[in-house]
Amino acid sequence: MTIQTLDKTGSATEDEARGEATTAATVGKAPARPKAGRGPSTLAGALRRLAPGKGSGGSPVLIWAVFFRSVVLIADYLLASMTAMVVIPMLGAWLHRQSGAAGGDLTMAGTVAMWVAPLLFVVLLLAAAEIAAMRGMWRWSTRRIEAVREARVLAQAQVSTAPRTTRPSKKTNRKRSN
Repeated sequence: MTIQTLDKTGSATEDEARGEATTAATVGKAPARPKAGRGPSTLAGALRRLAPGKGSGGSPVLIWAVFFRSVVLIADYLLASMTAMVVIPMLGAWLHRQSGAAGGDLTMAGTVAMWVAPLLFVVLLLAAAEIAAMRGMWRWSTRRIEAVREARVLAQAQVSTAPRTTRPSKKTNRKRSN
């Protein structure tokens, strides 16, 4: 029982709750299995196995480039589509109600001045912010690809400069005389 449960029922003090908690923990129960969500995720483990390590293993840089670029493109698509299908129509409806254009009291010039122009301004601000966010994500993916490329070059340099443990076999073409 937790302290909050005991406090709600009012049946025990904190000292009794601690004693009950230690008693309950020492009772002969099977050891608890670690929860599935506690360790590193499956995706993180898969990415770690694909990353260049000490050996020459790992996936090619092209696969990483495609992965990072596709993640950025999917995020860009979701950002643009949610803005176009959710944010801008809701903003337009709100501006339409607030400007008084919904009541029909405004002339065409008043509608443009009080509703269309502010909506166009806000849409342009949103577009500029989205472009800046998309460029930032693209630059992030470029940095990740460069980090993978540098790690690959470093791993290959360590493998090539490592001293050989076996002697190379000598192969000579000598003419034998009979």
